[in-house]
Amino acid sequence: MIGGSLTNILVVDDERYICSIIQEALASEKYCIKALSDPAQALEYIEQHPVDLVLTDLIMGEHSGIQVLETTLRHHGNAIVILMTAHPTLETAISVLTRGAYDFLVKPFRLELLKATVKRGLDHQRVLRENLQLKGQVEFLKVVGATGAEVHIKDILMMVARSCKKEMAAAAVGIIETDPASREPISRVHESDDESLSGEVLDDGTIENFTYTKSTQPVIQGEETGKGAEALTRIFISQPLFARRRLHGVINILIRSRFDQLTPGQLDVLSILANSAAASLANHRLYQDLRTSYLEAIRALANAIEARDACTAGHTDRVSAMAELVARHMGWDEHRISDLVMGCSLHDIGKIGVPDSILNKPGKLTDHERKQMEAHPEVGLMIIDGIDLFRPAIPYITAHHESYDGSGYPNGLKGDAIPIEGRLLAVVDTFEAIMSNRPYRKGADLRQAVSELVKYKGIQFDPEIVDIFIDVIRQGKIDFQMLYNRDEDLSQLDAIAVSEKEPA
Repeated sequence: MIGGSLTNILVVDDERYICSIIQEALASEKYCIKALSDPAQALEYIEQHPVDLVLTDLIMGEHSGIQVLETTLRHHGNAIVILMTAHPTLETAISVLTRGAYDFLVKPFRLELLKATVKRGLDHQRVLRENLQLKGQVEFLKVVGATGAEVHIKDILMMVARSCKKEMAAAAVGIIETDPASREPISRVHESDDESLSGEVLDDGTIENFTYTKSTQPVIQGEETGKGAEALTRIFISQPLFARRRLHGVINILIRSRFDQLTPGQLDVLSILANSAAASLANHRLYQDLRTSYLEAIRALANAIEARDACTAGHTDRVSAMAELVARHMGWDEHRISDLVMGCSLHDIGKIGVPDSILNKPGKLTDHERKQMEAHPEVGLMIIDGIDLFRPAIPYITAHHESYDGSGYPNGLKGDAIPIEGRLLAVVDTFEAIMSNRPYRKGADLRQAVSELVKYKGIQFDPEIVDIFIDVIRQGKIDFQMLYNRDEDLSQLDAIAVSEKEPA
């Protein structure tokens, strides 16, 4: 019974009149009672039907209550088993209790005691089930709450999928994230016992179940499959993920069980998980929208700075494009690449505080002017200070003018003390500046620019990053026609490599 609330009780005793007495005594309660006097039949019943509590005689001819106890706990881990016997001993009581029995009744017993023991056992079971469910969900919610924007949304959805699979005892779980505006699928994750089941739980058609509704109730379908010992109940659940009355996705759950039952507790757990997933998706979208807005505002500011000097137009975009290629060559992941693009976009933001007369001066700067120019990393840090979203950009802003030998600014950092983000950007930023036209000179060719990097390896630049950058160029990954509207002869790099080996 899908979503059933009746408690399933099985009575096993080879004396039929005892089965009848117990069945009659418990009939007034809201129990679904099955009484069997054949222990072998009872063992088969336990394997094929849902059972919450078992009352079993200890000695029944060739069979024993211990067999019933062990079979019950093997197929129904949180079931309550109460043993009955007319010949109690201390050793017997200890034996059955240590094997997992809940209690021990001595025949003959009063029916009031029977009822009280059953009620106490079911109350104990309910508390255990609720505690297990709450413990799992509290741990899940603690993890989700602690991660926030630091964890990729797919990782959070995978956590939800795994929790659903565990709590629902499912064969497969799939989560489809949708665009709230168009309801088109954006991403998918799944967790399953068999990869062949992924197609069912990731079926886009399940989204259509919620096209004309804003109800948060799941769609549940059940059907019998197989016959006899192979008979199974196939339960398919589609749980919508609504947040602020907008559909953000669907959780699909496939359960294959001998028992056609979903407990209210399981559906409560699913509701908790669905609400958590929907909130995470909605918050992630808000975060992404906020991040995009911030980046567009800052990029507009960066473009405004470049507009003050026509010769530096496009500098930031070219630096970002080449730095990304180097970072990917170094094996950086997508999250780190995203931070790099942000950092490159903002690295010169502090130049907004540098006067035009200094920024566009064609000749040599005075000491005072140089100090004003060299203050731009610190000014950039002040501009973004306090905005957590831009925290990853800090090393790009503050360290791209540090020198490998410690002679750079603003902090005079040396070697590996310079953040790798700053070391990478220093190489690419300098290369781009050499290649670009300036008011006082024409942009250099590839050989001149690379030679300058090689010349200052270990002095201004991290030698390893210089070599990686040159390797990226050698592999033809940089499109000079697109970036500089000119082609470059990559064979020039071979001449530079030869000159490196020649003695001074």
